[in-house]
Amino acid sequence: STRLSAVPARDEVAPLSTRSPPSQVRGGPMVGRYEVLSRLGRGGMGTVYLARITGEGGFRRLFAIKVLRSHLSASDEANQMLLKEARIASRIHHPNIVSVSDMGSHEGQPYLVMDYVTGCSLADLMRANSNRATVSALVSIILDTLAGLHATHTLKDDDGAALDVIHHDVSPHNILIGSDGIARLSDFGVAYIRRSIGE
Repeated sequence: STRLSAVPARDEVAPLSTRSPPSQVRGGPMVGRYEVLSRLGRGGMGTVYLARITGEGGFRRLFAIKVLRSHLSASDEANQMLLKEARIASRIHHPNIVSVSDMGSHEGQPYLVMDYVTGCSLADLMRANSNRATVSALVSIILDTLAGLHATHTLKDDDGAALDVIHHDVSPHNILIGSDGIARLSDFGVAYIRRSIGE
């Protein structure tokens, strides 16, 4: 099978703010039922890929897949962090949160499947438009982020008990601004949660 590390990165030349979903790319490596199209970015714990799922009648949808870095795949702590992120983000259904819809393992590397946001991070936006961002745009981003945080902080378990989730990593890199102008909070990898979920 094709190694994911060999998938070309689309962000090595073009900044994130200029990205648009590819329409004719075919034949990429498969991660479960997802076809990997390109690499979106890489962090300390994982690499994020743009992937597509295709079905009958021309159905298709884009996702972002975070794959745990290969050198961390054997780490119980890293695996538990990814699992915790999936458990938290899959339960928050809110327009200002990047939700997790699936998870699995590819050749021993755990991964989770997230909503794909066409746009850029707040960090990218600040770098590209440091002197041109309007006050109203910044206020809108802050309000969206606060709404996402409120949904996180008020998350309850199946019995209605508060889970007491704290994101712990609210930063410009983890706030995604969609082409629709909506800001979404992402990356619950280091979130604190008082109650266990689904164990």
